Amino acid sequence: MITALTTLLVLVSLGLVVTVPVALATPGEWENSKDNINKGFTAWIGLVFAIATADGIAATF
Repeated sequence: MITALTTLLVLVSLGLVVTVPVALATPGEWENSKDNINKGFTAWIGLVFAIATADGIAATF
């Protein structure tokens, strides 16, 4: 479970590393993709908390 969540976190991170600089460098692109990038950040934060929770649960066993 933790491995799958970590893999998903890495994939979301790579996506954000590529899309955010492109959106900021392209004129007018930030306004168009701001909502999608904010959803990506929200997903990233959610995955961090999910991994921490899963690790905490796994540590008790």
